[in-house]
Amino acid sequence: MEVKLIVFDVDGTVVDEDHYTVPAENVSALKEARAKGIKLAIASGRTWSILTEVAEQVGGVDYAIIANGAAVLDTATGERIYEKGIPLKQAVALMDVLDREDLPYEVYCGGKNYVAEAMKDRLKDGLLSEPFGEMFVKRMTLVPDLREALGGRDMEKINLFYAPKEARDRILRAVASTGPLEVANALEGNMEFTYGGVCKGTALELLCARLGFVPDEVMAFGDAGNDVEMLRWAGQSFAMENGVDPAKAAAKFLAPANYLGGVGQMVRKYVLK
Repeated sequence: MEVKLIVFDVDGTVVDEDHYTVPAENVSALKEARAKGIKLAIASGRTWSILTEVAEQVGGVDYAIIANGAAVLDTATGERIYEKGIPLKQAVALMDVLDREDLPYEVYCGGKNYVAEAMKDRLKDGLLSEPFGEMFVKRMTLVPDLREALGGRDMEKINLFYAPKEARDRILRAVASTGPLEVANALEGNMEFTYGGVCKGTALELLCARLGFVPDEVMAFGDAGNDVEMLRWAGQSFAMENGVDPAKAAAKFLAPANYLGGVGQMVRKYVLK
């Protein structure tokens, strides 16, 4: 069946090992696919403010599944096709838990990533690479108080940059008492909290229902645990060679590693031919 939508994860999938640069093979193939009328969607644990430069490198995307599926954006109009955030009361309780642990984190809300001014100087080890760090610092929104920054809104996600191994179980027990939550990690050591039931797979399914696309018309790429549901749902799904075993088990096919431009290679082989 003809591919009508290509959806791809970011870290470990469409970008290189620096978590910022999109390999030339991916750029050329995705641009060509979009020029042929195929829709492109980016699907990431990141929120939109720290996805825009990746989207720009591939010449633009039509849709963005952000914060592990907490919202879906139409990038042309800014419309939120779908959203399911952590309710404010639960979000505040979750931040209380992390504040007691005294670990730096960021909050995603309204497509922006918010960082408390007091945490800014503690982010260095969580910024992955120099180019990613430069982009992150440029795109983040520094605020005196994270709770005030939420402004009564629900929260897309909270990202704990790094949780020491000895603290992880304690954190999981504490956050479980706040209400329904999904806990994922796209990178070694981090912890990502979204509302219960949120995942990329559900967000992709709802986007495709809106567009009238069936699973066999969707090509998906991912590498991590937070991509599993998306890879299971898409009819033509590829796990990256560098990916984790659960992602490989969920996907129908295997793609070359992210740093080899595996996304572009598979798009060229199976879509552009």
